[in-house]
Amino acid sequence: MNNLTFQKHWYLGVLGCIGFYSFQDVIDFYHGNGSVWELLSLLWFLWFLYFLPQKNNKNKL
Repeated sequence: MNNLTFQKHWYLGVLGCIGFYSFQDVIDFYHGNGSVWELLSLLWFLWFLYFLPQKNNKNKL
């Protein structure tokens, strides 16, 4: 746990919040009220991957 750091562009993970805004459109598609293009809204959630920490591979001296 001590060797985890945020990614360099962690602030881009905020763009993933747009996915929550458009998630209702995705649900409407599965209820038969929307088009297939609304499934592209799920791609906004990929930006949340920038919030995940990564291992710090630098050697500590």
